[in-house]
Amino acid sequence: MSDPEPWIAVAELPLAVDIETLSQHLAERGVAHRFDDRADSRVLLVARRDDIPTVLMVLREYGRFMDASAPGLAAQARQVPVVVAMLLLGLIGALLVSFLPDAIHWFTFQDFGVTEADKLRLEVADTAFARGEYWRLLTPAFLHFGLFHIVFNSLWIWEFGRRVERLAGHANFLLIFLAIAVGSNVGQYLWHPNDLFGGLSGVVYGLLGYIWVRNKLAPHPLLALAPGIFPLMIIWLLVCLAGVLDLFLQGGIANGAHVTGLVIGTLFGGLAGFSARARPATE
Repeated sequence: MSDPEPWIAVAELPLAVDIETLSQHLAERGVAHRFDDRADSRVLLVARRDDIPTVLMVLREYGRFMDASAPGLAAQARQVPVVVAMLLLGLIGALLVSFLPDAIHWFTFQDFGVTEADKLRLEVADTAFARGEYWRLLTPAFLHFGLFHIVFNSLWIWEFGRRVERLAGHANFLLIFLAIAVGSNVGQYLWHPNDLFGGLSGVVYGLLGYIWVRNKLAPHPLLALAPGIFPLMIIWLLVCLAGVLDLFLQGGIANGAHVTGLVIGTLFGGLAGFSARARPATE
């Protein structure tokens, strides 16, 4: 009986490298590996010589997108101009709602007025579109009603959006964002045509769906979310759909936007994932 082949050292890495993420992507490709710690470095070893080209490819991707010396906030912002623009427009929408409420009827999906009895009178959406006000398909995404609303959405847009923009590119990410934002607004209007709504949460769920499906089909270090994020967001979605939060939050939850955004995002993630799998592994 022959002795097993010795482990093969492939690369020496800094101790600061996140080996959990790196190990996850090697395991997803079926690479048997281990790490040996040295005084000031960490050595990556593999069990099979045939796996070395795969390891080198993963290390190139890892080094490009997950550098151990993470850039500062300003540098990260320069990498994702579309995400930054989304966040700024969301902030402007929140300020508009808080300080210029009489102007928000120009940016809601349906135009509206207030009756003498202080009740909202909603106009049928087709009427505004017949006047050429097509910006209403998009602008409700930037309206936010309260501090919790804008902070919650902004944190998730930053967490998910910067990953997708860096991977997909600025133009592709802009297209993905527009499709999800418009689609989720239309979905919410069809879900509850007699309610005013706003916010980026439909886009949040769209980006979540994109990341989940894209990373399942073609794993990439940049899309490696913490393991509990996806289940947490889906549980939150189900709680909202059950109507529990409607008892505590004035105005309710835009469930139609969440569900529609999630569906559109998964479709885009599927297209991107299959496209990535079709490309040569050396890209």
